[in-house]
Amino acid sequence: MTDRTFAADGESGMAVRKLDFFDEMVWPVPLSFAGAISAMRFEQGDVLYRDKAAYCALEGAIPHGLSAIQVLLPQRSTRGLGSEVPGDRRQSNWRSEVTVELIDLEKGRSEVRVLSQGKLATALFTGDEAWLDTGREEPPLPASARDLQPRLEDSVGRFRGLSKTKKGSRFIFVVDLAGDASRSKASNVEAALRASGSVERIDLSPAEAGIEDPGRFHPALIVRGLAMAKRASHQVLPILRQCLYAGGSGTAPESDQASDRFSIGRHGILQNLD
Repeated sequence: MTDRTFAADGESGMAVRKLDFFDEMVWPVPLSFAGAISAMRFEQGDVLYRDKAAYCALEGAIPHGLSAIQVLLPQRSTRGLGSEVPGDRRQSNWRSEVTVELIDLEKGRSEVRVLSQGKLATALFTGDEAWLDTGREEPPLPASARDLQPRLEDSVGRFRGLSKTKKGSRFIFVVDLAGDASRSKASNVEAALRASGSVERIDLSPAEAGIEDPGRFHPALIVRGLAMAKRASHQVLPILRQCLYAGGSGTAPESDQASDRFSIGRHGILQNLD
């Protein structure tokens, strides 16, 4: 529930540049790195800074202790920008090598290391730079949205306590902020629901949602609750079916039989609040 937006103010009269970051990553990783985060593959030319301010032009003295990680290898590929990647490919990328240059900008020193993509990602996720040690054991691959989906029931009480909407219905589902398709689906669902009434949106990290062992999940995952005041679940279901049927294509079922095959439980939890 934290604010992902960082505004870098220039001098008077200059435009303000805003960047969005992944909330649950200790290193400030911009959302523009969604493709790398989704594929678990950073590539040549990627540069990550320890301080948000460094993503904008630095003027004057360099902040104390400011550091950066520049990726030297592997070379750039056809890595998609935020597209979903099959689990086996994510695992393969997680174990693959990456050559990085660790840079201390203040002292003007750098060191080149070869380690796994998984170690680099874990250092960014946790802020523990000891993961950049080439001799450290390999970290486990974070659990995915598919793993989080069956645990959504654990979040119902948290949404009930935080929501201002006490009557109507609520749809709870997982959003992968690193995945184009997941973000697009979530946006389409919310827009469709808002077209026919008010919607209260609450985003929670797995920890905030009360999910057991939240640290095992990928930090780009959030649990989203959309509450629709004065609209029962049976009124909301056709809208969700329109958005979610056929893999999120938005194509409505053409027959009652096809409609029966649609299961909201595969996508999230839809509940009445009365």
